[in-house]
Amino acid sequence: MRIYFYFLVTIFAVFSNLCSYGQIIKPLISNNSEQGISEDQNHPINPNFCGTDFFHNEKMKNDAKYRARHKQTIQSIQKVSKQKKTLVNGVLQVPVVVHVMHKGESVGTGTNISDDDVRRGIKYLNNYWRKIEGTEGDGQGVDMKIEFALAIQDESGNCTNGIDRVDMSGVTAYVSDGVNSDDSGSGIADYEPGGGVNSLKEYSIWDPTKYYNVWIVDEIDNKNCYTGGSFTAGYAYYASSHGRPFDGSVVLICSYLNESSSTWAHEMGHAFNLAHTFDGDDSDNDGVVDQCGDDGIADTPKHMRTSSISPSIYRDCDNDDPNNCDPTFDQIINPDTGFTRNTGTHQDHMHNYMDYTGCPTEFTGGQRSVAIAALNGRRASFLTSSALSPPSTATVNFTSEASTVCLGNDLTFTDTSTCTPNSYTNEGYDDVTFLWTFDNGVDTPYTSTDQNPTIMFNNSGAYNVTLSVTNPQGTTSLTKPNSIVVASGVKAACAISSRNSNNNFSNGVTSISFNTLNNNTSTFIPNNAMQDFTCAKNTIIDVGTSYNLDVSYKSRPDGKQYLEVWIDWDNSGTFQTSNNDGINERVLTDNIAADETGTPSINITPPATAVVNTILRMRVISEFDESPNVCGNGRAQRADDYGIYVKGNGLLSVNDFNESNYKFKIIPNPVKNYLNISLDNNDVIKGYEVYDISGKKVMINSKITKNSIEVSGLSNGFYFLKIKTEAREMTGKFIKK
Repeated sequence: MRIYFYFLVTIFAVFSNLCSYGQIIKPLISNNSEQGISEDQNHPINPNFCGTDFFHNEKMKNDAKYRARHKQTIQSIQKVSKQKKTLVNGVLQVPVVVHVMHKGESVGTGTNISDDDVRRGIKYLNNYWRKIEGTEGDGQGVDMKIEFALAIQDESGNCTNGIDRVDMSGVTAYVSDGVNSDDSGSGIADYEPGGGVNSLKEYSIWDPTKYYNVWIVDEIDNKNCYTGGSFTAGYAYYASSHGRPFDGSVVLICSYLNESSSTWAHEMGHAFNLAHTFDGDDSDNDGVVDQCGDDGIADTPKHMRTSSISPSIYRDCDNDDPNNCDPTFDQIINPDTGFTRNTGTHQDHMHNYMDYTGCPTEFTGGQRSVAIAALNGRRASFLTSSALSPPSTATVNFTSEASTVCLGNDLTFTDTSTCTPNSYTNEGYDDVTFLWTFDNGVDTPYTSTDQNPTIMFNNSGAYNVTLSVTNPQGTTSLTKPNSIVVASGVKAACAISSRNSNNNFSNGVTSISFNTLNNNTSTFIPNNAMQDFTCAKNTIIDVGTSYNLDVSYKSRPDGKQYLEVWIDWDNSGTFQTSNNDGINERVLTDNIAADETGTPSINITPPATAVVNTILRMRVISEFDESPNVCGNGRAQRADDYGIYVKGNGLLSVNDFNESNYKFKIIPNPVKNYLNISLDNNDVIKGYEVYDISGKKVMINSKITKNSIEVSGLSNGFYFLKIKTEAREMTGKFIKK
C-alpha cells in the first residue's frame, strides 16, 4: 500500500510507549510510502497536492489564445480516447531540460541536487509512464509508449546533460517562500512578463518548442513535503500552452526524488492533455465535493475524487464499496492485455494516476490515446527537435550497482556517457547503438546491446567491462579493467524477527557509509525484519587497512533507539562477541535519547583471521528502547545486511589486477608447462609472483636466473603474473591449459 507526499503530514509530539497487552508500538504518522496508516479526523488527506487546475482555470479566464486551443482539445478527447488499438512499437521520446532552482548550495547538497539525483527523477518518471516491470509503475494499466530523456544538445548545438542550474540565492522571495502558486503573495510568481525578471520561469527557460521544461523547487507557497499541513506538490500546463514562455511543469524536490510518489507522472499526464478523472466534481467551487465528475475519456468511470470520499478509502486499495456515479461501468482499460475494470465499485477509478488516491498504479488505453494524440498534435515539434541528436561522438562512461556480485546473481550497469540520450528503459534511439562486453579472460565473454544491461554472472572472476557507443559522429569506447569481481555467494545468516513487523514507526537506521558502500535505507520493518543487500550493495576491503564506518539513525519522541553493527569475520553464519578465532564481531554499538538523530562514526580494520576472497555479511541492526537481538526476536527491531569482500595479505586488489603501462610478452599464451618472458627494454627480472583469478598468491620466486617460469603444477585457468625488475613492477595475464 503506497502513501504519497501529497497528503497531510501530522506528527504527534507525545506518544504512549507500548500497549500493555501485546508490546505493540503505536505508529508515528509520517509520509513514508510503506506505512499503510489510515486517515482519521486528526490526519486528513491533503486535498491540494496538484496545482494544475488553478493555473488552467486562470488561463481559461484570462488567455483567449489558450482558451481557444483548449476547447479544440476537449472536443477531440472523447473521439481520440475511443481508439483503443493495441500498440506494439512506436515509442515516442520527449526531450527534457531540468532547471534546478537552488539557493546557492554547492552541487549535490541542499536544494542544488546532484546530476545523479536529476537523472534518478527521470528514471522514476519513465517507470510510471512505460510501466517498467518490477518498479512502482508496474500495474494493470498500459505502457503509455511515451518516454522522457534529458536533452543532449543545447540551444547552441553543443553537448549538454540537460540539467540547467540556476542560483536563486539572491531572490529573497524565492529563498523565503519558493513559488507562489495561488496568488497568495507568498513567494515569486510562476510567470509574470513585464517589469523585468520577477517570476520563476523568467530566470531560465529553454525553447519550449524543442524542450519540455521542468523546474525543480524546494517550496511552493512556503510549503513542501516536510512542513506539515496541505501543500502543492507540483503543477503543469496542458498542451494548449505548447511553445508559450510559461509552458512546462514545476515539481517539489521532495516529490521528484521520491521513487514511490507518482506526483510528477500525474503532472505529466496534464501536460499531455489528461484531466483529473473526477474533473468537474466540485464545479461550484464551494469546497464541498458533492457531484460526480468525468474526464470525457471512455475507459475511466464517472466518480468523485477518492480523497474526498467519507469515510476515507484513500489507501484502502481493495475497497469494494459501490461507485454510485457509475455503477454499471464496464471497460477494457488495457487493450494490450485485455484487462477490464467492471466492478461498479471504487476499484474502477481509485488506481488511476489522475485520481487523488493513495493507490495509483495505472493509466488506461484511452488515456494513452489522448496523450499520444497530444504529442503527435499540439506538441509534435518535440518529435522533430534536435535536442536528442548527438552533436559529437560520445565521451563514454558507465557505472554499476556494485563492484562485487555474488556468483549466479545479476548486476545492472548504467550508461552515463555524454552526448548520449538515456531514458533508462532500453528502448533505443535512432542511429545510436551500444555494445557491452564483460570478459574475465577465461570464459566466453558476456555481451549486451542494451543501453543499461542487467547481466547474470554464472562464472567467477575479475571482469574487464567495455562499453562502445556508436552515433552518427562515430564510435567511442571505454574499458574498465577488472572493475567487477564475481565471487561465491554469502553464507545464509541467523534469522531475526520483530513483534511489530510490517510497520513503519519512523525510527531506526536511515543511511550507512563504509568504504565505497553508500546506502539510504527505509525505516519500514518487513515481515522478516531484515533487508538482504549482501549481493547488491557491498564493498571490497583489505586486511590490515582501516576503513571509516558512518551510520545515521533516529529515535521516536517516546523512547531511546539502540544501534549495533556486526561483521561475520569467520563466515560462520552467525554473529558472536568471540568467534572461532576469538574476534569480537560487534564492530559498533551506540544509542540515542528520545527524539534525537545519531551519527556515530568508527574506524574498522579487518582482522588478520578474516575469511578472504568471499563475500561476508555485515548486519546493521537497530531496536526501539532496548538493545537489539542480532540473532533472534525483538520488539521493533530491523536490520540491513550488506556484503563485505575481504582481500588478505598477499592478495591482489582490484586495482592491482590492471595491466601496467610497461609492456612485456608472455610466450606461449595459453601455456602448458613453461612460459617465457620478453621485456620491451631487456630489463633483468629480479623476481615474480603468480596470482589466481580470486587474487590469491599461488607462486612466488624472489630471485630468477632466466626469463622462464615452470607453471606445469598449476591447475587449468586464468592467472596474473607480476614481475619485478630493478626499476619497476609489471603485471600481465596468462592462461594455463
